Amino acid sequence: MRRVLLLGVTPELADLGTEVIAVDRNEAMIAHVWPGDTGQRRAERGDWLALPFPGGHFSAAIGDGSLNILTFPDGPQALYAQLDRVLEAGGVFVARVFMAPDVAESVLDVRDETKAGRIRSFHAFKWRLAMAIVADARDPNVKVTTIRDVFNHEFPDRAALSSWTGWHPDDIATIDVYRDSPEVYNFPTAGQLHAVIPGSFGNLRTLPVGTYELAERCPLVIVERRA
Repeated sequence: MRRVLLLGVTPELADLGTEVIAVDRNEAMIAHVWPGDTGQRRAERGDWLALPFPGGHFSAAIGDGSLNILTFPDGPQALYAQLDRVLEAGGVFVARVFMAPDVAESVLDVRDETKAGRIRSFHAFKWRLAMAIVADARDPNVKVTTIRDVFNHEFPDRAALSSWTGWHPDDIATIDVYRDSPEVYNFPTAGQLHAVIPGSFGNLRTLPVGTYELAERCPLVIVERRA
C-alpha cells in the first residue's frame, strides 16, 4: 500500500504503508497511544466525517473497530461518503469490525454463561454483554454508560464475579472507564453492516482473523472503491 489513511491511532497499524496519515479526534489518544511521527507516518487531530484531504489522496484506508464507534447507520454512511471521496479508484477500505451474531444471545444468556465460568476473558465478556444489550433492545447502538449500568445490575458483587471466573479485579474495574462517557458504540449484524455499504464500493469480502476468544465476531471487512 502506498499512502494509507489510518482511522484512529492504533499502534499496530502505524506502519502499514509507504506513508501513513492517522486521524483521531482525541488529542489525548494521539499524545499517549500514537507511537510517534516519523518520515513515513504522522498523526493529525481531525474528524473522520470531515476529512481535510483532496479527492483520491489515499490508496487505502484502514481501521480497528472504527465503524463501531459511530452512531449506526448515519455514522458509517457518512464515513463511506468521505472514503468515496478521498480514496483513489480501486482503493481499499479494510477494517476489523465487532459484529453481532445472527443468532443473538440475551443479557440473561451472558449472565448464565459467566456464572458457569464459560467466558475466559473479561474483554470477551464485555463485548458479548454489549452485543446482548443491543439484541435485547433491537437497536445496534448502545451508550457505553448503559453497558456499565447493565453490568452493575447483573453483577453487583465484583468479588463474587472474580471468584466465579478467575478474572482479576483490575480487569473487571476497566468497565468503569465507561462512567460518564458520552460515547455510543454500535454492534450490527452482518446483514446490517453490509446494508450501509454504498454502491460506489464493491468486491466485499469478510475474512476471519485470529483464533482468540470471540474472533468469530471480529472479522476483517474489505471493500474496494469502484473505478
